[in-house]
Amino acid sequence: MINLYTAHPTSSFTVYPDTEYTYTPTGSYALNLTQDYDQSFTQVENLKRLNTDVANNKSHLIVLEAYSGSSNIPTPDGQYTAQLLFGVETSVKWGEANAKFSAVHERWSDYDTFSGSVISTDRAYVHGTNLQTITTYTGTDQTGAYTTYNS
Repeated sequence: MINLYTAHPTSSFTVYPDTEYTYTPTGSYALNLTQDYDQSFTQVENLKRLNTDVANNKSHLIVLEAYSGSSNIPTPDGQYTAQLLFGVETSVKWGEANAKFSAVHERWSDYDTFSGSVISTDRAYVHGTNLQTITTYTGTDQTGAYTTYNS
């Protein structure tokens, strides 16, 4: 079971690949998370490989670290199906992109996509929160409190 914590700056976890894959020092890892409740999908990129158990160029154990916030770890807590992918990140060309412009929240020059093959399927639990953000505004010149609910 992979445990990810949204309140911590980093979360490290160990993955045992389903099949032995040929380890190469170049390449990137991504974690696809699908929530069991509503089937929402999130891809966690920028995983840092901390250690890999390699014997005869085959990997049996991978220790990875995820950065909360910057790597899009979902905030709702709960059970997720996790797929670890090994591949490469490539830059996206404007005419070939299949992402909605409004869904990209970074500079276009920094936007890239991840393509790779699934090397492990596992369960994950995200330790987040299901609470709504509530902001209460009060002041000396006001006769009441105003509560704003963000969804």
